[in-house]
Amino acid sequence: MNISPINAESECEPLCRSYVCAVFDVLSLRIQGEAGPRPVPLLWAIGILSDHLPHYLGAWHMRGPEDSWPAVADDLRDRGIERLRIVFAPDPVETQAALAAHYRGVTVVPAAASIDDSLIDPALSGHRPYIERALNVAGPLNLRLKRAVARHGPFAAASAAAALVRGSADRYIYANWPAHPEPPMRAMRETTSWTMTATGG
Repeated sequence: MNISPINAESECEPLCRSYVCAVFDVLSLRIQGEAGPRPVPLLWAIGILSDHLPHYLGAWHMRGPEDSWPAVADDLRDRGIERLRIVFAPDPVETQAALAAHYRGVTVVPAAASIDDSLIDPALSGHRPYIERALNVAGPLNLRLKRAVARHGPFAAASAAAALVRGSADRYIYANWPAHPEPPMRAMRETTSWTMTATGG
């Protein structure tokens, strides 16, 4: 499968149609090059579904906020997200401009904001449980991912780092929220496999 330059995933799995809240954060990792390891920022994100369950959204190789956020927004739309309500992001101005092109009514706040921060619009108070869940998932997960990346050392490519981040995030989410549904791509593969077996394909 071809990968867009922005998407560091080896497989761009489809996402759910609607997320009440999403948190984006950046990992600093090293990619091995001819001149030695070089620092590379990798953006990752989790989303909160209407049933309060967290879902890993993906990882993106960032080159600069103004250049990268429109591509991230396009990637989310292309993978099936039709509605986003609240987003925590490290570059709120650029993120708001990019996401607003696809998601009407989306509110973007700085990643450092908390549920009690004055930056949170009072109009969003009804979404407090979703915001709390998003921040409670993203905080510990960010520390876990930082440790995983540090233990690994330099990566051969951004896609290798994205694979490690996805695996670590998936294990954390499914261990703490066992009622979490199967990831869309995994469920689709199982359905396809069963259909082919049943029909003799």
